[in-house]
Amino acid sequence: MVSVRESALIVATLFGVLFLATADNQMLIPLLPTLGRELGASIGKLSWVFSIYALSAALFNLLLGPLSDRFGRIVFIRLGLLIFFLTALLTYLAETFFQLFWLRALTGLAAGLLSTCSVSFIGDFFPYERRGRVMGVVLSSYFAALILGVPMGAWIAQTWSWRNSFLLSALTAFLLFCCSLLFFPRGSHSSSSVNLKDFLRIYPQLLSRRELAAAVVGSFGVSGATLAVITFVSGYLDHTFGLRPLEISWLFVTVGIGAVIASPLAGWLSDRFTKRKIFLIANTLLAIPLLMLDQLSWGIPLVAAFFLISLCIGFRQTALQTLQTELVRTDQRGAFLALRNSCSQLGISVAVFVGGILYSTVGYGAVTILAAVMTLISSGILYRLVEEPKAK
Repeated sequence: MVSVRESALIVATLFGVLFLATADNQMLIPLLPTLGRELGASIGKLSWVFSIYALSAALFNLLLGPLSDRFGRIVFIRLGLLIFFLTALLTYLAETFFQLFWLRALTGLAAGLLSTCSVSFIGDFFPYERRGRVMGVVLSSYFAALILGVPMGAWIAQTWSWRNSFLLSALTAFLLFCCSLLFFPRGSHSSSSVNLKDFLRIYPQLLSRRELAAAVVGSFGVSGATLAVITFVSGYLDHTFGLRPLEISWLFVTVGIGAVIASPLAGWLSDRFTKRKIFLIANTLLAIPLLMLDQLSWGIPLVAAFFLISLCIGFRQTALQTLQTELVRTDQRGAFLALRNSCSQLGISVAVFVGGILYSTVGYGAVTILAAVMTLISSGILYRLVEEPKAK
């Protein structure tokens, strides 16, 4: 049994791990126009970087998730941080679009591993009755990355070079690796019941359960919708309003502030009421501001719409991920969350790919419609097929 201080250090380290994984990918969004000019690639082509990142995370999660059930979350979090450190250093040296493309694929592998194992780690250590509060704090790192990581990356890129942003990511990954050695409990906390010879058989078993299949499909839509909107917003703002990367980054600050406020509050409310109810309310309401985005002018109206979007995302993300950690037994949690994350990343890959086509041929408005439709479908699936689990 760990003390309050030890728990706080674990939570702080997990916060940092998810912050790194999120900021490293999101800081590319305001840099897309700059990268396009330097590497000679269009915004549509650069969107492939996000697709391969997500696809890599999806595929390798399926392999590594069950292994984390066998060998424990800690060893794979450390492995992910080391991979992240190396790929960030190599990205600092990248000279061509295709070098960037394949390095982002490797980074996606590491980021997916870190996300799956960190959330599984929370499920292993904290009881369901108060897990929402812990999950809310840790998942607020996703949105803190918008406040600190994205503007910092944009500022570094505008002041020196976009390459220096990845040097900062490499140093952060190394620091977090050291924190994991110091603060994580000793031992793997593994489950000896997982048979390595048959570990891939667990996925058909999981998908044979209706509520698990529905949760996985819902994650496809939730994640895909969010990233489709966010990926092309910098190109839209640059083309429509002539905003520079640092100016665009302040919009992400606004989004991050809203979500950082919402995420811990969502954790408390979901523990007090139900995770399912909080998710359904927030996710369904999200479709309204999504459909308004391309109709608003730059300034207070557009910033307010993004702030509302961030509140909804913060509420739904915390509630959904907490609920999903309790849908399976502890010895299946890594596999299920890997499957869930893989489907989420696949949703991102598909939505960003389709969104790139829509953005290039129709415009940003078509991307927001795609996102709203995916969001509402996800709400319908969770409403009909997934019940609030009872704490085990």
